[in-house]
Amino acid sequence: MYDRRVGGRVLTFEASGGLLNSSLVLQDRETDSYWPIMLGKSVHGELSGTPLKEVAVNRKMTWSDWVTLHPETLVLSVNGVEDQHDTYDNYFRSEKGFRDSKAKDKRLATKTPIFAFRLYSRSFAVRHDDIVGGKRFELGDQVAYLYRNQDQGLHDSTRAYLGAPNSSCQFDESPDDNECGDALVGFDTFWYNWSLSNPDTELLD
Repeated sequence: MYDRRVGGRVLTFEASGGLLNSSLVLQDRETDSYWPIMLGKSVHGELSGTPLKEVAVNRKMTWSDWVTLHPETLVLSVNGVEDQHDTYDNYFRSEKGFRDSKAKDKRLATKTPIFAFRLYSRSFAVRHDDIVGGKRFELGDQVAYLYRNQDQGLHDSTRAYLGAPNSSCQFDESPDDNECGDALVGFDTFWYNWSLSNPDTELLD
């Protein structure tokens, strides 16, 4: 997730209707600049080249998990009818990406699920399978602590923290009860989504 505040003003973002490397491109109403979400900066318009600030987000989860925690949740509908159609069924059954996109970087298969992030002006990615049960990665003078449990689905968020090498980080089921450091913001996505826009990504294992 990105902060709406850019250069001292608050921008109003909306979908531009365009894609870059099969990923969403946002557009802001105030300057008519375009912002691909996998790049994190504007590529066209008044604010071209301006970076966005990434911010920590709440946990991403499936509807079934959410409604279990918050049974009073209201669902938006059109004329009282909720859309129950699974529009992504064919997408998830295919080995190819959106509109048959494929990863050019062959280190991972096109739709390998990954957690990706930026740090020190560098791009990193790690396979979901490599961080089941938790794993630490030393990155300069800091350590990235990444965790997924065995039963997590693709749509569930990776727990990610950035701390000092001597921090006493214990992975458990309570993300607020840890000493792992600050939240490390990033993306749970597919390899092709990230690598097509970030070709210099360093793959962690």
